[in-house]
Amino acid sequence: MEESQPRPKIAVCLKQIPLVEESSFDPVTKTIKRDGPAVISAFDLRAISLAVGLRSRLNADVTVATMGPPQARRALEDALAMGADRAVHLEDRAFAGSDTLATARTLALFLGKGGFDLILLGKHSLDAETGQVGPELAELLGIAQITSVRKLEIGGRMLKAERESDEGFDEVECEMPALLTCAERVAQPLRVTPEALKAAKTKPLTVVRARDLDVDAAFGFDASPTWVREVVAVESKPVEGRLIDARDPARAAAEVVAALDELGAFAPRAEAPNRVPAAIHAPTRDCDVWVICERHLHGEITRATLELLSAATEIAEHTGGAVTALSFGSTTAEDSAIMASHGADQVLSFEELSTERYSPDTMCAAVAEAVGEHRPWALLAPATERGRDWMPRLAARLGLGLTGDAIGLSIDAEGRLVALKPAFGGNIVAPILSKTMPQMATVRPGVLELGHPNSARFAPIIRVSSRPPHPPLTRLIARHRLLDESIAELDGAQIVVGIGMGVGSQEGVQQVKQMAQVMNAALCATRKVTDAGWLPRQVQVGLTGKSIAPRLYFAVGIRGAANHTVGIRRAQTIVAINNDPEAPIFERAALRLVGDWAVLVPALTAALARRLG
Repeated sequence: MEESQPRPKIAVCLKQIPLVEESSFDPVTKTIKRDGPAVISAFDLRAISLAVGLRSRLNADVTVATMGPPQARRALEDALAMGADRAVHLEDRAFAGSDTLATARTLALFLGKGGFDLILLGKHSLDAETGQVGPELAELLGIAQITSVRKLEIGGRMLKAERESDEGFDEVECEMPALLTCAERVAQPLRVTPEALKAAKTKPLTVVRARDLDVDAAFGFDASPTWVREVVAVESKPVEGRLIDARDPARAAAEVVAALDELGAFAPRAEAPNRVPAAIHAPTRDCDVWVICERHLHGEITRATLELLSAATEIAEHTGGAVTALSFGSTTAEDSAIMASHGADQVLSFEELSTERYSPDTMCAAVAEAVGEHRPWALLAPATERGRDWMPRLAARLGLGLTGDAIGLSIDAEGRLVALKPAFGGNIVAPILSKTMPQMATVRPGVLELGHPNSARFAPIIRVSSRPPHPPLTRLIARHRLLDESIAELDGAQIVVGIGMGVGSQEGVQQVKQMAQVMNAALCATRKVTDAGWLPRQVQVGLTGKSIAPRLYFAVGIRGAANHTVGIRRAQTIVAINNDPEAPIFERAALRLVGDWAVLVPALTAALARRLG
């Protein structure tokens, strides 16, 4: 008689996040006060929904787990009501003050004993934008990872997924056991009914204390390699804007164009004030600043890379070291010249780690070996989909602190790297420091000033042997680009047209797109627009998207919630069109039009076409 196959075991790691209005940050303990109601983070809801769907399809067993204070029990009960089989609450005062690596280590102690085939997390949490836990956990467990999953197929022990990229999506496959982090489109959240919530009370819910995991392990703040120095509240002062009478669209459009001329908004941006210094510095152990180089699908070095190189030159002046660019795949003399002109003193070229053969574990292994050999002072990478994918895994392998999605870098009076981290919808900024070396950070594209390149500089290319000792845990099958080639690139764009839900539909997006094309402007969108699929997620601007600094920004049908406006704080001149005179976007706009965008945008398109020829 055949033995029945064991049920696949799925674990879902949840993070309960506080409601912003019910929570605060304790400047003494450097922790978030979570005394108010907690809700399941939006991306984690997708992970639960995916797990429950797989439970039915694969006859799987689903365990949900969270690490948090007593009130987190309600989040677990909700997950049980959605269809999970059992819940585990890692609850102990010893866990307080955990950063992402300390959290991953605690979860790994529990999950490592469970024999799980698949571990699911949300892509990141919305309170503090922490997306490091998933890759760090995968590294600590020694299993494959696929982050930002938007589509999943399972055949036997093989997973095939589409993962979001900065230009579209990648097709990736791996074998179980594996860890996945879930993006919006992988599944729709499940609703909790009163009947299901009542039934959830009968399902097993286990509380796990620190002593149950490891009596000798350190937890919480003591085990965290990063710490918060202080908290700074971010205050946005209203702009003294000009209300333009929108009753006659043609006249209003002409008035907008004339006002923009007065403000100099059509004039090209002046050359960057900071020119990259000509001096070339020799590498020095424990003093060098390393920058991860990324390329577009067509092979060009990204603007985010050049921004980081420019910033690294200023940091290296303080440390007394060199700026080293880490390049992957074949590095040409032209590549080296571009990186040198923006601040690189040398280029480490990892020839075997081409983009076409990318796997986060092999990337992690090769760079970890180089870090051990050369001992840099800091390691910086763009906070792109790829940077968020493998840099946390590297941090876990080396036991280093990592600040993810930083919006600024500086050196404090004691010579330490300070990475500025936004939280609570951008309402506060927390300076994060690291207890470990090298200090690591991923930095959001568009938040650093791009220095004026110095073409006289030269950076030698040093070829690094980086053949992985083991086959990669994941395999990249194909890469796909979704960005509209007829629209200017968003990164570094001087004129940007932003689209909100007020445009009503994808057809509305096409009308606004015509105005952008007249100005050779880039398009961006709020999160709700990309969630609706009207524009690709790669052009989302705001707390969970990109930050931009155009000289001119048109906000069409955008209400102006903080989650979006945090990404346009450095826009010089904002023109807002909204039919609600109380919309918050008007507090930031220099020119304000209250009216129907569908009438005003065609008039503006015609007026701008005449002005710009």
